[in-house]
Amino acid sequence: MVTYITGKATVECPFCKKVAVQAFYKPSFKQAKTSRISAGAKTTFHRVGEKYFIQGDCPNCGAKNKDIQGWYDGKGKKKEVSHEERLRRIKEAGLPTVIES
Repeated sequence: MVTYITGKATVECPFCKKVAVQAFYKPSFKQAKTSRISAGAKTTFHRVGEKYFIQGDCPNCGAKNKDIQGWYDGKGKKKEVSHEERLRRIKEAGLPTVIES
C-alpha cells in the first residue's frame, strides 16, 4: 500500500513489510523521441515507468536508504546464482557442459 501527497509518498519497506519509509514518487509518463533523416522527422512516443526516490532509512527495522532504493530499482528482487550452481543444474538436467565439434 502506498499513500501519495503531492509527489511525496510513504512506501512499504521490502524487508519488514511495514509502510513507514518516506519517498518521492514520480508517476509513469509518455516521452517523445524524434528521429531525423533527410526525408524528414518522425516522432514516436514511449512510456517511461514510475520511479521511487527513497528519502530515508526504515524506522522499524533499520534498513538503509541504499538497500531499499536498490530493491525498488529491481536489484534486490532476483536471487543471484553462482557459476558452480548453474553448472550443477545443467549436469543434473543431462545437458553437455562442453561443446565438441
